[in-house]
Amino acid sequence: MNVRSTTFSRKRFSVFELFVAVVVGAFILSIFFIFVESVRTRSRDTRREQDIKQLQTALNLYQANHRRFPICDPVNLIDRCLIPLVTEGAMPTLPTDPLHESVGICEAEGSHVYCYKSARGSSYDLYYNLETDTISGKSAGWQRVSS
Repeated sequence: MNVRSTTFSRKRFSVFELFVAVVVGAFILSIFFIFVESVRTRSRDTRREQDIKQLQTALNLYQANHRRFPICDPVNLIDRCLIPLVTEGAMPTLPTDPLHESVGICEAEGSHVYCYKSARGSSYDLYYNLETDTISGKSAGWQRVSS
């Protein structure tokens, strides 16, 4: 009886089997990362909707106190137009887009900023850019909310 051949006859993985295992693992990870990114994108759109609702509430409070909305014409970034909402106490701070872009061009392709316009103070328009069409009734792209 050959003790050495029976004790040390373990089967090793071939290079092909290791390659297949790595490919399957990479495939599973890629699906996971795609899912996570999809959830993050939808979350950013939900936050944008919440930010716009907070801005609308603050603008209505400002209008109730001053009988007009802050004047800003043409369309501009909210941090250039809506500072009175913070100084008057209607909001603690102005929201920024979840992608944290503080610079951009209103209604430009790929720009993610919040924008505001009110020519005479009797009404206003808020603009923001959604990444997906997961918000009910809204498609991806620039949105406009009017008073």
